[in-house]
Amino acid sequence: MVVFHRFLHTSKRLFQVAKSPIEEYERLVSLGKLKNDPYQKNIISNLGSLHEQLQKYTPPDPNKISHTSNNSGLSGLFGSLFGNTQKNKGQILYSDEEYQGIPKGIYLYGDVGCGKTMLMDLFYSTIPTHLTKKRLHFHQFMQNLHKRSHQLIMKHGQDFNTVPTLAKEIAQESTVLCFDEFQVTDVADAMLLRRLLTAALSPSHGLVLFATSNRAPDELYMNGIQRESFIPCIKLLDQRTEVVFLDSPTDYRKVPKPISSIYFSPNPGISFKSIHSIKSANEHIESWYKFLSQNHEAEIDLKLKIWGRSLNVPKSSPPYVAQFSFDELCGSPLSAADYLSLASAYNAIIVTDIPYLSIQNRDKIRRFITFLDAIYDNHGRLCVTAVAPFNDLFVEPEDLKNDYELKPSSLESEEKLDRKEEELKDDELIKTHGFDKQIVKNSKMFQLDEERFAFARALSRLSQMSTQDWVDNNHYKSS
Repeated sequence: MVVFHRFLHTSKRLFQVAKSPIEEYERLVSLGKLKNDPYQKNIISNLGSLHEQLQKYTPPDPNKISHTSNNSGLSGLFGSLFGNTQKNKGQILYSDEEYQGIPKGIYLYGDVGCGKTMLMDLFYSTIPTHLTKKRLHFHQFMQNLHKRSHQLIMKHGQDFNTVPTLAKEIAQESTVLCFDEFQVTDVADAMLLRRLLTAALSPSHGLVLFATSNRAPDELYMNGIQRESFIPCIKLLDQRTEVVFLDSPTDYRKVPKPISSIYFSPNPGISFKSIHSIKSANEHIESWYKFLSQNHEAEIDLKLKIWGRSLNVPKSSPPYVAQFSFDELCGSPLSAADYLSLASAYNAIIVTDIPYLSIQNRDKIRRFITFLDAIYDNHGRLCVTAVAPFNDLFVEPEDLKNDYELKPSSLESEEKLDRKEEELKDDELIKTHGFDKQIVKNSKMFQLDEERFAFARALSRLSQMSTQDWVDNNHYKSS
C-alpha cells in the first residue's frame, strides 16, 4: 500500500470502540470531560445516522480501482489543475442512484470555538473497526498532496496526470476521511482539490468524507481567482455530504480553565534582559525541557528531512521536544511544510526569547501564526519565554525602544480611547466571531480579512494551549 503522508501523526490502526457517537458523548459528559450542550447533542443525531450506515457499509476493494478512473484525458500538472473546467462547470457528474449503498458524509460548519473539532474527534473514535480511517488537518492534506504530486511528476514526467493515482492512494488508505478546518484560499489548491475530490468521491472509490469548516460550502473560496471553476467541487460537497450548521451559543474557548505555567514572561516593570529575568527564564526552560523530554538526552543540531532538504533543529529529544529561539523559528523563510513537519515529528516545541512585535515584523508574525496553527492542529504542547504576555506582545513601532524594551508610555486621551472602542464595537471579528477586543485591536496590523482572522484565531488558540487541561490531555506520540 502506498504511503500517502509520511509525517501524518494520525494512525490507521483500528480502534476497539464499539459505542455510537451519542453513547460516547454521554460517557464523556459523565466523566466531566465534556459539558452537556443541547445544541451539540442535537448535531450528534446526524452523526449517529452516519455511524449506523457505516456499520453496514462494505466499501469497494481499493486495490481494484483503475489508475485511469476519472482521467479527464488531460495530462501533466496543467491538466491536473485546470483541465476540463468548461465541460464540468456546474454539472453533477454522478447521479444519486450511482452512489446507492455509499453513505453520505458530514460537512459540519460553524464559528470558531463552537465545538466542531471535538465532535469530529468524537465521531472519529467511534468509526466501525472494519473500516479504515484517517483524520487530519486540511492544511496537512494539501501540503502532502502537493508533495506527492511532485514525486509522481518527477518519476513519470511532466505529462503524467497525477489525480487518478492520488485518488486511488487516498482510497487505499482510508474509507472514512476526516478533514478539520476545510478552507480554500489558493487558486492552485482550489483547482487541484476540485479534480481530486471529483475522483476520490466517485462511486468507484467509495470514500466517505467528514469535514469541519468555519464556512458553509457555498462560501468556500469566495471571490477567489477562477472561482467558477471551483463550483463543481462545491456542488459535489452538497451532493455527497449532509451539510450541518453548528450554532452553539457556547464559545468553548472562553470556558474558564486553570492556567499552567508553561508560558513565561517577567512581571510588569521587570526588564526581560535583567539578570533576575534571564535566570528565571533559563530555569523555566530547563525545568520544562526536562519534563517534556521525559529525561531523554538532548541532541544538538539534528537535521530533519523535509521534501529532500534539511531543517536544522538546534536542540531536541525526538520525538518528545524540540527547542528554538524565536529568531531561529520565525526569522528565516520557513514554510508551512516546515512547521507541519516539526509539529508531526515532536510532541512539544519550546520557543525562547519572543520579542515585542510590530507591523515592521509582519513576515515573522505570519510565520509565527503558521507555526501556531501547525502545533495546535497536531495537538502539540508549546512552552515559551517572551518579553510580555501574548496579548501585550504586539505594539506600535513608535512605542519600541528596542526588541525587548518599550519607550516610556504617554497616556492617550479619554476621547481617543473612546473613539477606538467605538470603532472596535462594529468590527466583524467581534460581532461575528466573538474575539476579544484586545486581540482584534492587535489584528489591525493586517489589511486582509483572512489574515486578520488567522491572527485573531492564533492568539485565541494560544490562550487555550496555555491551560492545564491542554498540557495534561495532549498525549505523547510514539517514536
